[in-house]
Amino acid sequence: MKFVFIDETSDDKFKDYFGLSLALIDHTHYAILKEKFQKILSKSKWNIDIEFKGQYLFSAKSGDITVPIEKRIDICKDIIDLTASKKNSRVKFFYTSKRDIKNHKEEYLRSIPLLLTKALPKAPIGAGKSIIAMNFDSRKDVNYKEIRQVVYPVLKDKGYILFEDIVLRESCYETIGILYTDIIAYLIARVETIGNDSELFASISPEEFENNGKIRKWRSSTELIDRVKSIAIKKI
Repeated sequence: MKFVFIDETSDDKFKDYFGLSLALIDHTHYAILKEKFQKILSKSKWNIDIEFKGQYLFSAKSGDITVPIEKRIDICKDIIDLTASKKNSRVKFFYTSKRDIKNHKEEYLRSIPLLLTKALPKAPIGAGKSIIAMNFDSRKDVNYKEIRQVVYPVLKDKGYILFEDIVLRESCYETIGILYTDIIAYLIARVETIGNDSELFASISPEEFENNGKIRKWRSSTELIDRVKSIAIKKI
């Protein structure tokens, strides 16, 4: 059985930026990932009533404000390191992004099947092996029927049977698959948007480069993404 988790990301400055992240986890890896993910948060004294998500990573004013930013980065490193075992990857990540997007809902529905096609191998043969669970971070502007319409053709083509129905989840301490997709999406979006912000780089002097907050965020995001063992960035 496979678990798929999907989440969208955007950017406050570049409103036309759209990113979509997908995490693929086999049922044999899920238990150890969830157990260790939650242990890391507990050991770090992160408030479990507050989700550990990307947008809280570099913000001293949001998330668990008792945990400093440097400690949050360390937590993120440990969480990302869980995705790789000694022999292979426990989580496979896929990501797509596009600029000049005016309607994020339309791009969301268009991108889901394209990303899913890229991420899913043909369903394996054997009892229960073709079952797949689909989990989406909740959105107020998209309903179950709209997502089903774009998901079902891909699952049929790949030979998968959907476990019950697609699920739109409110992310929290328990939804580690959604949190993984959120974190990876946030980090890649920061690498792409800040890294391509010519206005920002043109306005910074060599003296300011080391201390600029956005540059530090870009650098840290790049370092964190580099820790992921298996990630595919597909441009659509």
